[in-house]
Amino acid sequence: MYDGHRSAPVALSIVGSLLIGVIVGCSSGEGSGPIDGVSARTNFSTVTGSLVVGDPFAGPSAPTEVLPPAVVELPPSLEGARLPSASPVAVTEVVLGGESTVEYRLAGNGPVSYTVRYVDEAVRYATSEPVAVPGKSVLQVDLSGTSTESDETFTPYAGPERVRSAADSNVVSVDFLADPGGISQSFIGVGAERPEFTVTTTDNPAAVIVTVEPR
Repeated sequence: MYDGHRSAPVALSIVGSLLIGVIVGCSSGEGSGPIDGVSARTNFSTVTGSLVVGDPFAGPSAPTEVLPPAVVELPPSLEGARLPSASPVAVTEVVLGGESTVEYRLAGNGPVSYTVRYVDEAVRYATSEPVAVPGKSVLQVDLSGTSTESDETFTPYAGPERVRSAADSNVVSVDFLADPGGISQSFIGVGAERPEFTVTTTDNPAAVIVTVEPR
């Protein structure tokens, strides 16, 4: 009888251990799932480059008393400093091409650098002023080496500050903010969550072209 009385607690102990193992196993199964992190779709690409507009060694087409100021320090996001040119370089047109392409046409004589990347919020350079951009994501375009000075051969882009497209387009809107300090900013409102994009340049007409891939 003594052995019989001992067998029951032992059996219960075994059953209890099995139940605990099952519970622990279930808990560990739930915890072994994928950990939330950065989505594979999140686009952290930054595209940089430069192009030469016109003839950088050409003299100014009209005498000027004061040359456009060179940018000595640029924000870290820009890959190239503005080089002094013989005549100003300016964005003369901002053109929406269909539903996916934005073209920044340039005129003048000199080099221009560009940096294109997605940002969490559109903030105007040298200020803390946010810009409310429509769309699901914001693609920022920085053009360094540009000027708001006019030349007898061209006139800098004067607006509208925002160009709109259809709400269901890949490119919903384009904001263009020229800065006298040599940096022009543009914010592209994109209709999807950070789709892929490409940047190309052309010589005639000189332009930086940003194309947002279809959703």
